[in-house]
Amino acid sequence: MDLREELRSAILNKVKKGEDPLEGFFAPPETCEAILAVLIAGRHLLLEGSPGVGKTTAARIIARLLPPMKVVEDCRYICHPDDPNCPDCRGRKEIKIKNVPGRERFIRVQGSPEMMPEDLIGDVDPVLAMRLGIHDPKAFTPGKIQKAHRKILFIDELNRVPQRTQNTLVQVLEEGVTTIAGFDIEARVDTVVVATENPEEYAGAERISETLSDRFEQLKIGFPTPEQEVEILQMYGKRLKDVEVSQKMMEKVVNITHYARSLPDLDRPPSVRTSLSIYEQSQAQAKLKGKNTVKEEEVEKAAKRVLKGRLSISGESKYYEDPDLIIEKIIEKA
Repeated sequence: MDLREELRSAILNKVKKGEDPLEGFFAPPETCEAILAVLIAGRHLLLEGSPGVGKTTAARIIARLLPPMKVVEDCRYICHPDDPNCPDCRGRKEIKIKNVPGRERFIRVQGSPEMMPEDLIGDVDPVLAMRLGIHDPKAFTPGKIQKAHRKILFIDELNRVPQRTQNTLVQVLEEGVTTIAGFDIEARVDTVVVATENPEEYAGAERISETLSDRFEQLKIGFPTPEQEVEILQMYGKRLKDVEVSQKMMEKVVNITHYARSLPDLDRPPSVRTSLSIYEQSQAQAKLKGKNTVKEEEVEKAAKRVLKGRLSISGESKYYEDPDLIIEKIIEKA
């Protein structure tokens, strides 16, 4: 069974049991349905949205759907024990089997303008090349692409990756193999790629090449509803011991962030991480004062501190020269 079939089976089993395959990811129902439909169809997924809307969380949840897998121990190409045909496994007299939990079937690549094709495809190990010879396949160190065989390959901020490096993905997504010139290596790569991209107005963002983008199904991820964001605080926010945060205060935190997002004075809306930071720092504020309950005073003090460091005010806004005024307005109106 290949990776797509494993993922399809895991999703449909969850649905059959009445369970949510994307539990822990908060988005409109139609967005979640679209993500699952793309994966069931066996397609690669490109999620577009502002930082902090849960794109990475979605990718990790998808990987956790996968069952454990058997691999050849110490194989850098993640060979299946029934088909050990990579340079590491050829000629082995004994094949040892290792079990890999489903949660570890996840390889992350962080996109950046400095990323070279070798970072994905692998490169020569100079020490091994001197000892074994420059053309010995064992002198080649596999990259993240080969390590993603039979796993989810998560590429964060794909549109910050130079186009030359983007193009190294095309053969893998089209043919499911990587060919390493000069080493006579053709390694199978059975992977599903979940990639993310930030909107073009974010620093360092590039346009994904048409050749590459055609291999993905693209979905936009928006901010969660206020009710969902409260759930995110409950699920992912850190709690300080002996400090209580009521439902009302969590709603106050979320209202502050949501009101800020509605303002035209900001270049970029504050992310869910802003809510999480206010939530956690309000508890710290209460702890400093020897209190065991977060009140409105603690939320407002935490919000002023967090927003001052996170708001990106437009140069055309009347608040550009005095950001404290817009922060006061946000807290007052929320």
